[in-house]
Amino acid sequence: MTAPVARRSYLVGCDSKNDTRVFSGITYHLALQGVQDGVLTAMLNLYPRGIGGWGTYARAGWWKLRGGIHGRHGFIFTDEFLDGDRKRRLSEVRGSVVINNFQLFGSHFLRSYRALDITPYAYIDGTLSEYFGTYRGYDTPRFDEKAISQALAIERDGYGACRKVVAMSKRSAADLVRHYDVPQNKIHVVPPAANIPEQLLEGLEREQRPPNRLPTGKSLVVGFIGIYPERKGLPTIARAIRLLRQTGYPVSLHVIGKCPAEIARQNGVTYFGMIDKRLDIGRFIEIVRGVDIGCMLSRAELTGIALLEFLRMGVPVIATNVGGIPDIIDLGAGVLVPPAVSAEELAQLLARIIDEPNRLQALRETAWRRQYNASWRRAVQELKEIVS
Repeated sequence: MTAPVARRSYLVGCDSKNDTRVFSGITYHLALQGVQDGVLTAMLNLYPRGIGGWGTYARAGWWKLRGGIHGRHGFIFTDEFLDGDRKRRLSEVRGSVVINNFQLFGSHFLRSYRALDITPYAYIDGTLSEYFGTYRGYDTPRFDEKAISQALAIERDGYGACRKVVAMSKRSAADLVRHYDVPQNKIHVVPPAANIPEQLLEGLEREQRPPNRLPTGKSLVVGFIGIYPERKGLPTIARAIRLLRQTGYPVSLHVIGKCPAEIARQNGVTYFGMIDKRLDIGRFIEIVRGVDIGCMLSRAELTGIALLEFLRMGVPVIATNVGGIPDIIDLGAGVLVPPAVSAEELAQLLARIIDEPNRLQALRETAWRRQYNASWRRAVQELKEIVS
């Protein structure tokens, strides 16, 4: 008896290579590991680039102009964007499994997938109802309301077409049931991973246990990674560091990403600037590995890739209990704090960690043992089980 031929599997997304400024680079790194492990055939990237994207750029410009003198935002959530490239490239995935790493398939795909014998799945960092709701006031305030309304309707139809819908957090899974009426038995949860190519971390898990607890007089190094410092709580972290140093605690803060000038100049703060992981990944890894504990106090966060980058290096984290962050903490080791945590409360927590070095050492050893959980190798195998 002849064994059935495995179907090709494509990951589809709107990702600008491994640029952390566009969708965190999740699609690129997931595809990189998925292809290497033989789970994915290839990545189909709908993000426009170069001369080949001129048609998309033209449609985007015309769409914005039609919004009036001030223009409008949210083109990426419209059928004008989604259907443009999909009409041209849909034949490439005929007879295959398509895992959409974006919340929207587009109307053309939903009209055509059955005739093309395509089996659709979704793997999302969160729903658009979460994104438009929790990020409003940060990343989405100027999105066109009509575009939002139409996107939510298309999103619902897309989940209905999917064989399975995989969310990156339990909160997003609950939102799929609550706002989109997706049956519970159709939903799975697979947390994401650190956006660092695995070949660069070979041997990390084979190293000896992390360094012993802080030697007397050594500064506790707190790390922050982020390009949205206000939303991710950098001012609160910096103020906590200042309060601790004023009372004589040996503590410092290392910042990667964007940093307000007044924080960058603060005593005890080392600002490394924006690090392009495409060009300087070795430096990024070295800085993150040199941190004792990562910290991100997000007010809104669907996943929190920066936290996973700490955990992938065996560094525990302090983070707020929002979005998918609890699922990420469960992968490694860390401390959850309330979303409204104050600088004074954070300073007290850090003081206890310094005063009780055994506590920090226990966190570090747990995070070290669980490094694999923050890798795309783990996520790819979990997705393989679901798609198989």
